[in-house]
Amino acid sequence: MGWSRRDSEMPATTSSTTPILSKLQSINPFGDSGYVRLPTQEAPGAPLPAPSRREEEEGWFALSRWDRLLVFGACNAAAVVCFVICFALFPVLSVRPRKFAILWSLGSMLFLASWAVLMGPLQYAQHLISGPRLPFTAAYFGSITLTLVFAIKLQNTILTLLSAIVQLVALVWYLVSYFPMGADPDIRLPII
Repeated sequence: MGWSRRDSEMPATTSSTTPILSKLQSINPFGDSGYVRLPTQEAPGAPLPAPSRREEEEGWFALSRWDRLLVFGACNAAAVVCFVICFALFPVLSVRPRKFAILWSLGSMLFLASWAVLMGPLQYAQHLISGPRLPFTAAYFGSITLTLVFAIKLQNTILTLLSAIVQLVALVWYLVSYFPMGADPDIRLPII
């Protein structure tokens, strides 16, 4: 009845047959350990639903490590595409500052979203508002907001450019801070 199969001898198949998914699965460094597979044989009774709606829906939002890495890579690739298009549109900035600002800010948000997917959204939000990261968070989110306000509402090219530069500096600051001793204020560059 319902979703159950009438013939218990016929096992369910869980393998993917699409060539793209098969190719991605073949380069997965984590193997099958991170994936939830549907059962291949039917149990004697129908499974009972989860005791609460939340427990039932948690499985829908769980991503394996490989899935997180794929989404992380896709978001970062999309962010790089946005930044490259922005650099290509740089000469047209004075004519179309809105397009520049929206693309630049979209690239910044995709970059942040990639890390949120990799670390988990709640853990990443807690990480961003932690003590050492709070100045970055304020500078980066503030510069994204100011870029959009200056470009869309005020339509001021100079302020849009300045806030986009602040975004770039905050992005570089964020990346460098993850290198060993990257955020240490005592380290100075050698003068040649």
